[in-house]
Amino acid sequence: MSAMPAAFLASAIDLAGAASVQDKRDKLVAINVLLEPDRRMIRTAVAWNARLREQMPEGFALDQTCRAHITLQQLYVAASDRDQIVAAVKALAAAANLSAMKLMATGLYHTPLGLFGVQGITIAPSKEILALQAKVIDAMMRFRRSDGGEAAFVPHPSEMPFVSFLVPYVETFAETQAGDRFNPHVTTGAGPLPWLEAREREPFTPFTFGVDALAVYKVGNFGTASDKLGE
Repeated sequence: MSAMPAAFLASAIDLAGAASVQDKRDKLVAINVLLEPDRRMIRTAVAWNARLREQMPEGFALDQTCRAHITLQQLYVAASDRDQIVAAVKALAAAANLSAMKLMATGLYHTPLGLFGVQGITIAPSKEILALQAKVIDAMMRFRRSDGGEAAFVPHPSEMPFVSFLVPYVETFAETQAGDRFNPHVTTGAGPLPWLEAREREPFTPFTFGVDALAVYKVGNFGTASDKLGE
């Protein structure tokens, strides 16, 4: 076989490089624009997580790989838009009076996933958090992409399998989880369904807590806030 002309080889290398850049630019990432709660809520969420881990050790822990948080919006974005997204979230945070925001924890709930479920602490959907969610969704819509899949999520060391409902959940969040349909909450962990249901029948003392930050994270399994962007 004769050698390829140098010009042809150079052109092929350029095309391969362009394809590689294109692949990187178009890679989809599932992100979560969220509120980081204050220590009052974090202590409560971590305490519930410890109890859940006693029931289901293979579940996830609230730690540096899974921050306690309140989701405002989840969506798929292009990896190449990361810097612009971080800048947009920082602008939203600067305009919001987060230090004055007070939220009310009202009870427990869970999302059933077969024989187990994911528990969360429910939060009253105040006018303040609804208004902030609307601003976040409006600011993020220009970055929104479609057809994300499991590869868009951060892998988690937990032994639990990937929760497939997350794929359409993130895709349709703005339509199905916002405004009148918004269910603000702090996810606390995974546990057996009977145990979760029993805990919800017990008395819950509502409490008020504050907000430390508005931030954006990559999403992991169970909708966890895994990797913070912009640090």
